[in-house]
Amino acid sequence: MTSVLMISALNSGAGKTTIATGLMAALTKRGLNVAGAKVGPDYIDPTFHTLATGNASYNLDTFMTGRAGALISASRAAKGADILVVEGVMGLFDGTRLDTVKSEFEPDPIVANPRALTGSTAEIALLLGAPIVLVVDASGASDSIAASVLGARAVNPSLQIVGVIANRVAGIRHVESIRTTLAEFGIPLFGWLARSSDEFMPSRHLGLIPVQERPAESRNSVRDLVGLIEDGFDIDRLLLYATELNMPQFSPKATDPALYGTKIAIATGRAFTFEYVENRDILRELGAELVDFDPTTDEALPEAVSGLIIGGGYPEVYIDQIAENHHLLESIAAFASSGGVIWAECAGHMILGASLDGKSLAGVHPGQAEMGRSLTLGYRIASTSSENPMFGPDEVFRAHEYHYSTMQDGGSDLRAVGRTGPSTSGYVSPTIFSTYMHIHLGGSGTAAARFLRAAQNRNVKGSR
Repeated sequence: MTSVLMISALNSGAGKTTIATGLMAALTKRGLNVAGAKVGPDYIDPTFHTLATGNASYNLDTFMTGRAGALISASRAAKGADILVVEGVMGLFDGTRLDTVKSEFEPDPIVANPRALTGSTAEIALLLGAPIVLVVDASGASDSIAASVLGARAVNPSLQIVGVIANRVAGIRHVESIRTTLAEFGIPLFGWLARSSDEFMPSRHLGLIPVQERPAESRNSVRDLVGLIEDGFDIDRLLLYATELNMPQFSPKATDPALYGTKIAIATGRAFTFEYVENRDILRELGAELVDFDPTTDEALPEAVSGLIIGGGYPEVYIDQIAENHHLLESIAAFASSGGVIWAECAGHMILGASLDGKSLAGVHPGQAEMGRSLTLGYRIASTSSENPMFGPDEVFRAHEYHYSTMQDGGSDLRAVGRTGPSTSGYVSPTIFSTYMHIHLGGSGTAAARFLRAAQNRNVKGSR
């Protein structure tokens, strides 16, 4: 039996990742097999979950995959685990109203009370039947914390908001003041962290610095967090509120014999850390052989690959290493010109372009990217009428964007709508799908099989 707990908050920046990661590590230290999951399209937080537990952490995103897909993601995450700890996204009720084709996924609200927007932590909590622990930023607040919890319960009474963890407290007297007021309303205080806990997870323009960039420092931070959790949390009491995760066991599809052994190279390393771990699962289950390479150090693509995936990350931070790796860039350009099948998103879209901040790159398409100060962020509903290895003509798919760069001459082959109106661009061809948008294969129908089939066809043609 797997139990489940949801770690949420009423706003971003309250400390959800610090507390969720520390709790996962503390539970793992107790000998539990702990699984982690993250609500929404975040790529960095799950890497901290994995560091804490030793298990892959999955994204639960009803906008990207629909509710059925989110349940499959949760089932993948929870397989064999004693407890699934889910970290929420933004504030508890924050989701998206961008749902113009929601009929594709189950249009009816999950409960009569509609306060569970698509993609919100509230929706996932209801979907999983997960009890919610609210992380509250206690700096500058004490008695008012109880009002926040009571208000959240009133907004959607169907949610199980079971208690509080206070973050950024000023000291023991502050903790006791919070505890006393919460107790008057029957709300447990499960634990607390001091203001100094923020130093454990440094961040920059797209969020926390990924584990892959500073592995030793990240391991030390998690180890130190465990000590603070053990000192300030009543873990035994908290576990009493975890409930059984009652959901069907996910059974992966059988390998497609026609696609077996299709060799796909995936960009990794410090500069390319943004990916959905479930995308790898889906590709492997269809028969793909996945091989990693690091564009900052490897001078050529892996041998005998039929397809190439270059995902998101921080190419701007490592642009000198990438731009100076001429052999690798030439290898990518040669692969593309020979008919190699490529799926590139965000950082990958920039690397396939002509340049980033004036530094020459692969030149597969003429896009010229520049870093800026304005953030492009949000879900997208998109399609393309041009032939490509991912989607059929005019097939509607869902995606997500998250970048500070802009691009000139990056192509206009994709149409996308976000909450602020039409947006984005991209370059596609029969063998290339390159765009700023991130794709989750769990919600995009046949995209994984189409990509592998295109790669396999290229391999077959090349072997004649």
